[in-house]
Amino acid sequence: MKQLLALVLLLGSQVRAQVAPSSAPVAVPAAELSATEIVDRANKVLRGDSSHARLSMTVVTPEWSRELKIEAWNQGRKMAVIVIHAPPKEKGTTTLRRAGEMWMWMPRVERLMKVPPTMMHSSWQGSDFTYEDIVKADSIVKDYSHRLLQKAPGPDYVVHRFEALPKPDAPVVWGKVLFEAGVYPDGWVVPLKEEDYSERGELIRTITLSEIKLMGGRRVPTRLTCSPQRTPGRRTVLEYHQIDFDVDLPDSFFSVSRLRK
Repeated sequence: MKQLLALVLLLGSQVRAQVAPSSAPVAVPAAELSATEIVDRANKVLRGDSSHARLSMTVVTPEWSRELKIEAWNQGRKMAVIVIHAPPKEKGTTTLRRAGEMWMWMPRVERLMKVPPTMMHSSWQGSDFTYEDIVKADSIVKDYSHRLLQKAPGPDYVVHRFEALPKPDAPVVWGKVLFEAGVYPDGWVVPLKEEDYSERGELIRTITLSEIKLMGGRRVPTRLTCSPQRTPGRRTVLEYHQIDFDVDLPDSFFSVSRLRK
């Protein structure tokens, strides 16, 4: 799913429910949705066309844990700003995504850095997500072909399990992705689970999405847990505390020059 994110991927403790905005996906009977449409809707659910979110990110290992307070803005599939508010040592550190490029502003040393291609597979802020997860948040939709494997009843939705395989010559990291989404009777879709495999077929990490709540007038998973297979006891947990959709954000909000302000 490469979402961060979603981080964008995609923060406080007060949830503000709103009337569902007009740009929410048009209701389509679940039976009429194709595999790619379901994956696309699940991938977009935490971003919308534009969004503003407050969340916490906790990195847990057997020896220590570290929590960051984060605020994030997204515009479409190509622009995002992520600001760290805590801990004090990281306060003000900002990540900017514009299409396939990324910049970082580090206020403690007053340094603006363009993230080079060699760093794209590196950990973002010591988490189990990478810079590439942020840059290629929609890769699971455009770079993979999707095949429905099975359906199973869920609490309020039908769980759809898909296999996603890279398209020829697609610039992807994963050799295979297994993806689960919950499809409600009204056609609303929420992501539930992602398993990322290497080209050799080895499971590298699992992302579980849970605690579905109403935020910004939409059903969204508010907890994401990323668990790397090779390091037992380690995980990164994202907890969304507030999301507002259809936020008016001019392109200048995502400018490199604005990072220093």
